[in-house]
Amino acid sequence: MYDPALVLAAIDQHRLGILLLCGLAMIFNYIWFVAAVRQGIRDQVYPIPLFLTYFWLAGDGSMVLRYRLWFEGFHHWYVELFWLALVFTVICELIFLAMTLRYGQRELLPNGTRAQFVLLILAGFVCAAVIWNFVKLLIGDPLYITYFHLANIAGPPLAASLLLRRQTRAGTSTLIWVCYTLMVACWFTACALWYGEPFNTLPYVVPYVFCTATSAAVALGVSRLPPASAH
Repeated sequence: MYDPALVLAAIDQHRLGILLLCGLAMIFNYIWFVAAVRQGIRDQVYPIPLFLTYFWLAGDGSMVLRYRLWFEGFHHWYVELFWLALVFTVICELIFLAMTLRYGQRELLPNGTRAQFVLLILAGFVCAAVIWNFVKLLIGDPLYITYFHLANIAGPPLAASLLLRRQTRAGTSTLIWVCYTLMVACWFTACALWYGEPFNTLPYVVPYVFCTATSAAVALGVSRLPPASAH
């Protein structure tokens, strides 16, 4: 748990640096989101592991739904800009969910009916939303900073599991993972430099390094896989 007033005060002291690095992080985020949608459509597969789609949509969506908290409660430029950025992020994540519904049945439930698959996917998201809101209550994360850490860290290992199963670049590309690596590097650097405690302490810095390194490792692994047509 951190004191949001102290964190926002630290952010105010480093406004330009945070706007630059977090702005770059969001640009890389949007680039890889769009690239993932295009690659998934091209290869006719869902591009994001299902758990990540659930996790990100539940987390980002819950922040977007808390509009009054950011604009009437905190009323601070940082959270207001993040809210705006996440509106576009949630739109992309809804597209990922729609792509899972469209392309995912042959991988996730090949022997089920279409109705069963759709029902299970939507029910899974409802469960994810309920669980996420309970987890957020437990971790004490008023500004969603810890959530962003967890969301970023979850990406590489879950993506690696999908790559190991598919054994091709189906639904992904080197560009996607280079942008993902740059995104997390920018975000974690800003947190370590300018968000104050506890975000510049060793228990936080170690996951920053781990996530950036594993993201780069996934980018390297993807570059060495054959294209989807080779499967």
